Amino acid sequence: MRVLLVDDDELVRSVITEALCDAGFEVTSVAGPEEALSLPGGNASPGVVVTDIDLGLTLNGFDVADGARQRWPNVRIILISGLSATHTGQTLNPRDRYLQKPFCSEELVRTINELVTEASAD
Repeated sequence: MRVLLVDDDELVRSVITEALCDAGFEVTSVAGPEEALSLPGGNASPGVVVTDIDLGLTLNGFDVADGARQRWPNVRIILISGLSATHTGQTLNPRDRYLQKPFCSEELVRTINELVTEASAD
């Protein structure tokens, strides 16, 4: 399973990438939304996108989620943040999940597996 991780904090990206790779996922990690949404599609498209909500001044994790769904219609999204899911005033898509930082790697892996199971049932 391919996972795209988007987080502007290098340490967070590194820790999450390592945990997901240890769990057997193929991870592409990027620092910003523009970089995430410019990745090539096709066979290399992610099954799950894990994105921080707060990514800078122009685009946020909800924008990444919207763009990812446009590029990869079957992708599943997990938004992460140290703040509440609604702190931007935007609402979570019913298909998406939210994890509040700090979370353990087991919780993230479990959430990814749940999303993959739901996707295969659709």
